[in-house]
Amino acid sequence: MESELKDAGMTNPETALHLPDTVAGPDAGLGGVVYDKGALFFRTIEQTVGRDRFDAWLRQWFDNHAFQPATSAMILADLNQNLVKGDTALRDQLMLDEWIYQPGLPANAAKPDPAAFAEVDAAASAYGASGTLPDAVWGKWTTAERMRFMAKLPPERTIAQLAALDRALGLSETGNNEVLFLWLKLALANRYAPAVPLAEQFLAHVGRRKFVAPLFETLMGESEWGRALAKRIYAKTRPGYHAVTRSALDKLVLAAK
Repeated sequence: MESELKDAGMTNPETALHLPDTVAGPDAGLGGVVYDKGALFFRTIEQTVGRDRFDAWLRQWFDNHAFQPATSAMILADLNQNLVKGDTALRDQLMLDEWIYQPGLPANAAKPDPAAFAEVDAAASAYGASGTLPDAVWGKWTTAERMRFMAKLPPERTIAQLAALDRALGLSETGNNEVLFLWLKLALANRYAPAVPLAEQFLAHVGRRKFVAPLFETLMGESEWGRALAKRIYAKTRPGYHAVTRSALDKLVLAAK
């Protein structure tokens, strides 16, 4: 999120949670804002008012607005009515209008614990230095911790190293698409043939562009080995993708020279 905000510029209207009318369309918005700043907005509220109070507000929101469309104005009005409840000090502390309508990152943004990933980072360093695998602790890690470990792996791995990694951590059998995506991206970037059938299955059943596009980009970057696979797989999976995803992938895969 911080990287995307920096690249876009803190005064860029697209860094606001509520996009202006000049920024529209199904592909509008920055991923680091839509997903991460949006999540941080609610995390900041939760940490400010406490988990119990935040949960009570969230439950009533879903109860009162089930199966209804939602707008930024509706969210803001509901927060003021059912969470702030006239408490001007709390309203100023939460900075709701600034979060929703202003660009950049408000000053009250919740800060993550810098030591939260200490164990994971140590495990990643140990693996990079000596190949030691965290198989003893992998099972108790959260998805975020597993993703952190995968993101810190050396980008170049041998077939033997990838096989050992998969065998020790059960990456090909994981039911979590976030972790599986990172595993497949690493495997394909190293032309690991055993991962190809799983990648093909994944690309046929998962349509989110955040997963699909990077995997095709990885394949297209792996010379003729990857390009041939990308074109073959895309010919099968293209009809099942959203029009916006197809448009981006057509340029990447079909128009590639």
